[in-house]
Amino acid sequence: MRIFISLALLLLTACAQTSKQDLNANNVERDNRHRAELRVELASAYYAEGQYSTALNEVDTALSIDPSLAGAHGLRGLVLMQIGQDKQAERSLREALRLAPENPDWQNNMGWFVCQRQSAKAAMPYFLQALANKAYSSPQKALLNAGLCSLKDQDVINAEFYFLRALQFEPNLVLARVKLAKIYFERGDLAKARRHILVAIQSEKIVIEDLMMAIHIERKLGDRAAEKSLVSKLKRLYPDAPKATGYLGGELDE
Repeated sequence: MRIFISLALLLLTACAQTSKQDLNANNVERDNRHRAELRVELASAYYAEGQYSTALNEVDTALSIDPSLAGAHGLRGLVLMQIGQDKQAERSLREALRLAPENPDWQNNMGWFVCQRQSAKAAMPYFLQALANKAYSSPQKALLNAGLCSLKDQDVINAEFYFLRALQFEPNLVLARVKLAKIYFERGDLAKARRHILVAIQSEKIVIEDLMMAIHIERKLGDRAAEKSLVSKLKRLYPDAPKATGYLGGELDE
């Protein structure tokens, strides 16, 4: 009986030690994941500021801590894409999708890479997969990219559709507004073109080309007061830009 009790105690002790080891291993893994995620957040901030080399260093550090972090691979792919290392970028983007195949952000990013570097048509399934995910928190991103890729493929009808859908999720999405304004302007629908470009030029992200398009639309519509107001804004924001100087001198073709 004492032998059986001793064996039972040994087994219980061994199980307790194993459980403690497993718990410690889980804690280490959780801590590593947290440390890696913090590095990815930092890398994302550098990426947003255009500091790609620093962003790459941070994301590589994250992967050295936790190689299974899909977000790190995904961000690494975007950074490498920006610095022209396309083969490595594609590998990283595909690894992100392998680790998280249902993640709509990585599907969208993969689609954008394929659109920019390979084929617009080949990119569309990635965007559609992302949009099919009801949990996707930012579908306007995939819709905007789908619209841009449609334009690249000279598919204006679908581009218009995707841009309009993107605005349903983010009404002040500047690039969608600008692209729609250009589509409608070229189609001769000046009222719609005006509606979209006037929203776009209220943004802090306004660029000279958008403002010039707005002026051109008002000139076509014959609204001299609106045109004069926009010309004043152009002169105030871009007084020395060659394009602005040419336009103010009346050199832009009608």
